[in-house]
Amino acid sequence: MIAYSELGTLEDEQQERVQSLFERSSTIWDLPEDEGKLEVWDEFIEDCERAEFPHLIASARFGQYTTLVKAGLGVRALDAYVRLMQVIHRHGDLIAPENVNRMLNSIATASMTLVDDPVVPLEQITRAIDLVEQQIRQRGADIVGVYVARATVSAARGEAEATLDWIQRWRSENSIEWRPDDSGVIQMELPLVARFDLPRATVTLEQRLRMLEIDPRAFDEARSEAVNALPLLVMLAFFYVRAGRRADANLIADQLLEGVGSARLARDGVAEFLIPVLEERPDAALASVDHTLRNLHLDGSDWEATAAVARSRILADPTGEEGKLLRALAGQSAAALDRRGGTDVHSRELETFWWAGLPTHPRPTLVDDPEVWGDVEERAEAILAAGWLPRTASVSSEDPPISIKHRYVAHLGDTMELLSAETPEDADALAASLTARSEQLKCASTRYCVPLLHGLRAGQQGRIATLVRDFRSSQTELLRAHDAIEDAFQAIGERFFAVTVEQAVASPDVAWSEIEELIQTETRLREVTGGPLAHLSLARAEIAAHRDDGSALRAAVEQVQHELAAEEKLLDRVSVDLEVVRLTALVEPAFAAATAKRVLAIGDAEQIRAATAWLCWLDARSGDRAASAELVRLLESVDGDVTEFGPLPGWVLLEGIAAPGADFGRIIDALLDEVDESPSELMVLAACGSALLATSPDDPRGPRLRSRVADLTRGLDARNGDDGWSTWVRDRWFPGDTSFGVSA
Repeated sequence: MIAYSELGTLEDEQQERVQSLFERSSTIWDLPEDEGKLEVWDEFIEDCERAEFPHLIASARFGQYTTLVKAGLGVRALDAYVRLMQVIHRHGDLIAPENVNRMLNSIATASMTLVDDPVVPLEQITRAIDLVEQQIRQRGADIVGVYVARATVSAARGEAEATLDWIQRWRSENSIEWRPDDSGVIQMELPLVARFDLPRATVTLEQRLRMLEIDPRAFDEARSEAVNALPLLVMLAFFYVRAGRRADANLIADQLLEGVGSARLARDGVAEFLIPVLEERPDAALASVDHTLRNLHLDGSDWEATAAVARSRILADPTGEEGKLLRALAGQSAAALDRRGGTDVHSRELETFWWAGLPTHPRPTLVDDPEVWGDVEERAEAILAAGWLPRTASVSSEDPPISIKHRYVAHLGDTMELLSAETPEDADALAASLTARSEQLKCASTRYCVPLLHGLRAGQQGRIATLVRDFRSSQTELLRAHDAIEDAFQAIGERFFAVTVEQAVASPDVAWSEIEELIQTETRLREVTGGPLAHLSLARAEIAAHRDDGSALRAAVEQVQHELAAEEKLLDRVSVDLEVVRLTALVEPAFAAATAKRVLAIGDAEQIRAATAWLCWLDARSGDRAASAELVRLLESVDGDVTEFGPLPGWVLLEGIAAPGADFGRIIDALLDEVDESPSELMVLAACGSALLATSPDDPRGPRLRSRVADLTRGLDARNGDDGWSTWVRDRWFPGDTSFGVSA
């Protein structure tokens, strides 16, 4: 076994192995708190056991415990905590002493958390406390955490005398780590006292505040101790409410609201204390209620917080379903806690305080539906749908209500299935279903992603009008709730904006007014989100190239280059460079070649192939006969796979290999297998059709492709109000009997 104290004396190989474990540990701690993290911890523990390094085994066990607590999985959390104690029992001398002390001392907060979950047996919590006490006494460590834990368990059993006795023993230790003037310690101690002796708790808290030089009648946010003062003042105001001193409680509430505001209070105050204090200030109370509902597991734990939000909602809407459902859940939770502890202290507190003065209602019918009420997530969503969700404009999938967070994860996963829908009808049906679910969950990310991904899929299927319509819908969602939509999802839209404009410009079915609105909306969006502007200039370049407006194209490309220099970290410069090559190759070949050569220096393998193909095409167009042979060799290096060239237009490959005796058949077949004859494929269809007419006049695909190209160019002419495209395509690819070639 490797002791933590031996780290500086390890041999190089051992040192590297242990250092690697430390780095992995740091990475795992930063992972999202979900089931996947638990599995990663398990794998890590096995590796630490093989390395015989108990220090990180203990750290990982503690990590499992904290993840399970945050997930509301009390029984599993306690099991992980016991396993941690077993590691300390066997190998504690090999672990960093400060870690051992911190883990042993955590029994206090662990007990306070776990006793609030009625499914965790008090006997098992007590056995965990016994294990900790055994280690503490063996090591001569601070015993107060154990006394705090025992007081907590006694309170859960409704044992007033035992609770107060453990607290007295706690205080008599004069522990440095559990000082009576520590804000966190006060917040743990006095609620236990208040449950059985409210006057004593109130007087003690007033004394502690004086020790801290905090004046309940003069809260000052500017003072350094204000952060610690806030939760203590909320607790004192709550004690005043319990004692019937509403005026004193309101005085504190008004000072806090004026000093920090309702949002900060909701974030930093303890819900079961704060919400009753704000009872006569409904707007401020609602901010705290909604913050609390976002963070409640709604699984039967946190009974007092559940009771607090239930009372507040019943007062706000006496006949509303939300308050009734929350009241029913709080009642069940209190009853379960009483059954576990063999007491009635929780149910009595509900009746004498939380439900005092509230109207009585019949039991909600939903409570008797086992398919809903018996399923924790179904029940939680039903409660949130009764009030919280309708009150909420948008929910970020990064910060959903904790009680149904898995439903947001699943919904995001379902949304990604849009990209693999087999038919347009399948995609439409799935999009409709996902949109309805997005509205139920108020999920901003999926309200944005559903039209975005549905549109991208439609674009792949050649439905460009649908692509544009859906992209505009996604823009609307992003404008409405950009703060609630993850950067990674916003980046999808940023990347595909220029592609959408390219497709729209190429489609006769999309009016110029729609394209202009697309660009104007995106311009407003980039101002709001801070996204890169180069895509906007690229869109302007796309329009200029389509309209054969050389001066506008040069101005737009120059702007792209300027923005690329400033925004390189915000986008994929190489991808933008390749689009610039495409737009300028026909009118500014020297500039296009220089840009392609830059890609050769910094692109990945696929991008380098695309840039090389462009250079071969440009050289062949200039009369370099060797360029075609070079491009043929490049194609052969990827076994003729035309999809290995990234965003390269297929017509570039076809024209680039054009030379006397060249075999076009294989590449034409490959290119036509990859296109769907949509408007954006016009130039590929024209190149393939021209090549077939010139080299295989009996192949029926040649005349059919020429007919399709003619239809598309007539449509473009009708939209554009001229005959530019039909004339250019006819002269370039179908000029009578002229042979097909790169100079066509």
